[in-house]
Amino acid sequence: MPIDPTDELKDVLSHYNLGELVRHKRDQRGTVNVSYSIETLKDGQRRPYFLRRYKSGIRREELLFEHSLINHVAGHSTCPVAKLHRTQNGSTFYWRADPDDVSSGHFYAIFDFLRGEDRYTWVGPRCTPQELRNAGALLAAYHTAVSTFEPEGMRAEKKILDLLEEIETVWAEAPAKSRGTAFDGFLADNFEAVRQSIAETRAALDAPDIRSLPEVAIHSDYHPGNLLFDGQEICGLIDFDWSKIDLRAFDVALAVWYFCASWDGAEDGDLRLGDARMLLSAYQQALLDGSAFPALSPDELAYLPHLISAGNIYVLHWTLADYFGNDVDPREYLIYLKHGITFVRWFDSPTNGDKLTAMLRGLPSS
Repeated sequence: MPIDPTDELKDVLSHYNLGELVRHKRDQRGTVNVSYSIETLKDGQRRPYFLRRYKSGIRREELLFEHSLINHVAGHSTCPVAKLHRTQNGSTFYWRADPDDVSSGHFYAIFDFLRGEDRYTWVGPRCTPQELRNAGALLAAYHTAVSTFEPEGMRAEKKILDLLEEIETVWAEAPAKSRGTAFDGFLADNFEAVRQSIAETRAALDAPDIRSLPEVAIHSDYHPGNLLFDGQEICGLIDFDWSKIDLRAFDVALAVWYFCASWDGAEDGDLRLGDARMLLSAYQQALLDGSAFPALSPDELAYLPHLISAGNIYVLHWTLADYFGNDVDPREYLIYLKHGITFVRWFDSPTNGDKLTAMLRGLPSS
């Protein structure tokens, strides 16, 4: 039977000046943190907020980074980002010790409540053309905003060019961890294809000039499930806990994979190049139309196919880590694994590679 969180939420709220808790509802879509939409009563008025309990093990330095990023974007752009509320001692987060074990506990934060429809998850999204264009333009606005960001703290995760080496090692060790499920069987059957994809992606990105490409505080999880919609318009950009300093082009590439890799039947893993063109054209045009931050350069566009591959590998790495590190449903994670591996096979086709390269050459550029 689920544990009633009311006392926990009331205790957290007691460290803010936001009123008394009158309602709460668990957000069922979160896969990493535990979040609630809450409503408080203060001075006779009811107000909605969003309360998050962060995953165990997150470091204070990572929270400082995430929250300083959110505060910067909220204060230096029109991006629809929820403002953080401060505790009575001025912090953007609160540490609450576990009542049964004071040596452990969790960080909490309270955000403004963003109204809008959570229309998609990261699994199986199929955005309309206007949604794709709006998502591309918003990502451009976000990158412009963070181009002047001076962070506090730091995300612990390595940058993608260095992380790929670690991912290669983790993938090599995966078969030995088999639990004998259908997930493990499919992994074993397709192990070599992914191993080769990782090696080829690392080799393609192993060039000195790539490390001189623009870096910003990337969102690193920019997908339709982290956007809120009002009709075709985007009215919310959420979930910055994967953000870190890394290649701007990797953030764009990962977004292309999330928005445009099909989950549909026999087309699972195929990159919808028409959708990718709409997303990327809107991104480029938004930055070409007088932005203080440049559009993707020819060098960034040249590396983009292999950075899209790196994005797929990045999500496969999360799939593996979550499967072996937590008590999850193997059938659910098999869907994620198959999706990533079918993309590997799509990307390995020279014909598909040529079509992707041709599409990128046709994008607006300076």
